[in-house]
Amino acid sequence: MSRIPVAIGLGDLGLTLAAVALGLAAGAIILALGGADPLSGVADILLSFIYYQEIFLVRSSILVMTALAFAIPLRMGFFNIGAEGQLYAGAAAALVAALTLPHTPLPALLAAAAAGGLMGLFAGLLRVKLNINEVLTTIMLNWIAFWSLRYVVVEYLADPIYSHLTLEVPPEARIPWIPSELLPAPLGEHLRSGFPTIVFLSLATALAAWAIIYRTVPGLRYRFAGANEYAAASRGVTVERVKLASMAAAGVLAGLGGALLILGHSYRIDSTLSGLFGYGFEGIGVALIGRNNPLGIVVASLFVGDLASGSERIQVTARIPAELADVVNGAIIFTVAALSGLRYTGIPRRLRSIAGRRG
Repeated sequence: MSRIPVAIGLGDLGLTLAAVALGLAAGAIILALGGADPLSGVADILLSFIYYQEIFLVRSSILVMTALAFAIPLRMGFFNIGAEGQLYAGAAAALVAALTLPHTPLPALLAAAAAGGLMGLFAGLLRVKLNINEVLTTIMLNWIAFWSLRYVVVEYLADPIYSHLTLEVPPEARIPWIPSELLPAPLGEHLRSGFPTIVFLSLATALAAWAIIYRTVPGLRYRFAGANEYAAASRGVTVERVKLASMAAAGVLAGLGGALLILGHSYRIDSTLSGLFGYGFEGIGVALIGRNNPLGIVVASLFVGDLASGSERIQVTARIPAELADVVNGAIIFTVAALSGLRYTGIPRRLRSIAGRRG
């Protein structure tokens, strides 16, 4: 098996760090335009994970799942914009399964994986068998999932007391947290609500994805087909099957992301889906920042998760409205993701070539 470089090269690392610096500069400019102190605002954003640990840890964990759901089919040429809808499907399936079989979280996790996987596979079949663009189909599926879930939440799963919320996941079906008293002293003092174990589940998923992609024979076929499907087909790889598997795997990962959120944190779904909205779309930026490598995605998820908690913090420290805080957050993610995506255009390689000729 050929060895695939898994570490980020110095050139790529430099480009990523430059993109982060420019993204933060863009955020600082917006803060200044909003009348806030840009330097203290950026510092508050970067250090927000110290103060808003729960937001930071939970958001980072779910972003790992949705970013993997974008990155894995991308290598096969699929732009899976549907992680958002696949996450909705997973969350809904997990909630229904938890209410039906409440003794353990396992049935809910399996139901979420199946629901998300079927959505991903369906979009893959439309592309492979009918040549219907997956960007179009996954966007449409996102909206179908959104409105279908809203209907189900309001009509069938609403709590009789709090009608804007669904029934709660039974305690036995939840993914437990580590109590703060069992954590090491400095950590336990900060995390008074405990430590969410979904962090370990998302990390394990990322490590498993990395190991499968770079250290197994199916992973080698997947990378071979992604690099050159005609050469792969000539060597006996069933490219169509690999493409469908990549989309199904993406759906499974996004669906499990929805399950982790419902079973390990919120335990309910609100009627506007505000607790679910955006994870799938943010995962696209995280995947680009993390170079579509599962290990890079973990680091990028921590960065974007920190930005999410920073958005909450600067509303208090800089006294800016939530909308402006979200603009700052979005500007940083957009700048970093856009500049990180430059490598796919070949521009950095051409610039290095020009610089080499001049040298």
